Amino acid sequence: MSNKPRRNRAWYGSRTPPEDDVIEAAEEAEEAAGTPLVLYDHETHEGEYAEIVSRIYAEMDSLKRYPADFRTWTVEDGLATYFQAILDFAPTDMRSRVAILQRFGAFKFRAADGSNEKKQKIAAIFIEPDDEEDYKSILRIQTKKLSDIWAPSKDSLLDFIISQPAQVGRVLADRLNPTAGTPFKIIGHPYQDVRSTDLLDLAASKTVAYERDSSIHLVTDVREVLENWDADAEGAGGCGQFTLLDALLLHEIVELWLREDDPEIDILEAHIIATTFERYLKDTLLNLAVEDFFLDWPQPSAQEIAEQQKAEMEQQQQAFSAFLDNDDAPDGQEEDLGDLPMDSAAPPPKKKKKAAKRAPAEPDNSKEGKLFRTKSGQFYRIVDGKKIPVKKKKPVKK
Repeated sequence: MSNKPRRNRAWYGSRTPPEDDVIEAAEEAEEAAGTPLVLYDHETHEGEYAEIVSRIYAEMDSLKRYPADFRTWTVEDGLATYFQAILDFAPTDMRSRVAILQRFGAFKFRAADGSNEKKQKIAAIFIEPDDEEDYKSILRIQTKKLSDIWAPSKDSLLDFIISQPAQVGRVLADRLNPTAGTPFKIIGHPYQDVRSTDLLDLAASKTVAYERDSSIHLVTDVREVLENWDADAEGAGGCGQFTLLDALLLHEIVELWLREDDPEIDILEAHIIATTFERYLKDTLLNLAVEDFFLDWPQPSAQEIAEQQKAEMEQQQQAFSAFLDNDDAPDGQEEDLGDLPMDSAAPPPKKKKKAAKRAPAEPDNSKEGKLFRTKSGQFYRIVDGKKIPVKKKKPVKK
């Protein structure tokens, strides 16, 4: 467990919680591009999520009055869920896990049990099952061993979650009562104009919500994915009265209540308790939906898309310029130059005009029938405009 106090109590899907600087770096990047949204203010009861919070409050009040209408939940179910949350999030060494159990409950052994017997019984709880064994069966066996030697502190919130969900409804209904309770806000972070590279660390920790200074912060893009999962996984388990967004918000409200009740509570331990109640509401479905969300988040910002398009255009222009600058074109390429795109700035080729046909010249009849002689002494006569050679008659001797 970390000895460094954390300012942010996050919902995260990874093995370990995000560092404060990861969350706050994302906030700083968003503040540079815009401002987050106030989705709900418990003082004014206004905001986009006001109706959601009002409905959650009503359902908590119903859980207080009619717990049987929500789901079947035994002490064994509650203890197994808490134990599984410890296995999922606590450090893997047995000492750390036992320390968590000691802080929120008490071990009980027989008077005859010596030191070695006590250690053996505790160690038996945390035996890792073989891959070939039925995990659910092993979990039930381990839960039974845990219930034999440990119980949560009586009348604590953890005790209520494990064995009396109706009392959890009472506690949270009092916290959400619009006429009472300490004010809190729900702050939305759309990260609309934030570069995706500034959100990669947040995505790596699979953080979609966190609580700080009586404000619950939410990555707003996750809502659409959660609603899709609600529609696709209807009847998958848990309490049908609650959506996955409800479960996420109630997880953070539980952490908020735990910190208000005990300001020194360890963040990891509060997260494990809140996860136990979250899984009472929706089993492990929220984890699966968040895994799906981070398959496609964060998306590139508009500026990143524009930069990428510009870089691709410049790369194409450079490749084209390099091709034109190459004087020694390979054989067989000359005839392909006609397929290259024409520069739109170049003047279009002019169409050649056809020469007009001349009318045939009229024949010169002034020379018709006359006799002519060439320089070489050859005689010819013009007949129908053509030169007809003739022989000059020799004089007749008398």
